[in-house]
Amino acid sequence: MNVPSPISRADQICSSPATGDRDVDGKPPATVAQRLLELRAESGIGCHPRPAGRSVARFVYLYALAVLIVWLVLRLGGDRWWFATLMLFGPRWIYGLPLVLLIPAALAWRRRLLWPLALAVGVLVGPVMGSCFPWSTFARSGNPDIRVVSWNVRNDCVDSAKLAALIASTNPDIVALQECQMDLQLDWPTGWHVRRQGRLITASPYPIGNVEHHECRWPPREWPPVDALRCVIQTPNHRVGFVNVHLRTPRQGIEEVLSRRTLISPSKSGALKDEIEYRRQECKDLADWINGFSEPVVIAGDFNMPADSSIYRQAWSKYANAFAVAGFGFGHTKRTNVLGWQYESRIDHVLTGAEWRPCGCWIGPDLGSDHLPLIADLCREGP
Repeated sequence: MNVPSPISRADQICSSPATGDRDVDGKPPATVAQRLLELRAESGIGCHPRPAGRSVARFVYLYALAVLIVWLVLRLGGDRWWFATLMLFGPRWIYGLPLVLLIPAALAWRRRLLWPLALAVGVLVGPVMGSCFPWSTFARSGNPDIRVVSWNVRNDCVDSAKLAALIASTNPDIVALQECQMDLQLDWPTGWHVRRQGRLITASPYPIGNVEHHECRWPPREWPPVDALRCVIQTPNHRVGFVNVHLRTPRQGIEEVLSRRTLISPSKSGALKDEIEYRRQECKDLADWINGFSEPVVIAGDFNMPADSSIYRQAWSKYANAFAVAGFGFGHTKRTNVLGWQYESRIDHVLTGAEWRPCGCWIGPDLGSDHLPLIADLCREGP
């Protein structure tokens, strides 16, 4: 005796017109058919195709793949290939815009698609956008030995009142200012020691000695700018080798490639390629110079590059990045407007050698510059 399968029986019910007959449970066949269609829709088996659901799935998986590709391009090509460098210094929030449509679509048609979307969001928020979580600081507590404040003041965006407010609110042991006007005069707290070279200022309530500076010679020019000021600061408990840096910006090369008519002009990418090479050579020279420092070193300032730049990884990866280790969130320090696109990035850093451990790092208040202050607490490792 042949017994029809449940699926074939469901097909008969779905395809047959409603009649006045009653099914075994006393319900009209049309009601049973509707219920079977609902069950099939939930299980992925349907009497009729669901093109919307398949299209949503296709777009979700394509988007997840695209996010992975963006991550790889940034990681492998940033500050190597000119187009990837545009992406490196461009707004990264734009890669999350498709989620505005894909998440509601997945909720409406296929909720299991939320899993690949969750993976895409994790890659987007973490490696692509640079969100940090201070995992290591939970396991290792301790009172900081020094507090460092670094701030690019953008020429005349700082005055004595703003500086006094910043010092009063953070109580730092070392203050590093970048991009100071040559004629800038600031009133520092009584007893503070201040050293200046070019547009860099390093200040501390503790004695400062062994002051030297480094000049950027890429590209070669008659009057090379100062890109680093190093010194030794004698705190009550430690000698701190401190370097205040302001590295070359890629802005000129990026602006050459951008166009208001076509958005990007590949024919002008040569200027950006030159900037990449200048910055690579500058970082190599500066890193070699800092390696000659005998004291435990702390480096702070405006590096003009995010931590996922290939140049950054080549020159500075041996140092601990205070915000990456002990900060929470994105840690954006720079606000930028390019062709009407508003976005933020983390290009200011506090780095430490093996003798220092970052135990806290956060962003300071908006004091008028296009950069925000970066504050880091550091603990001494060992004697």
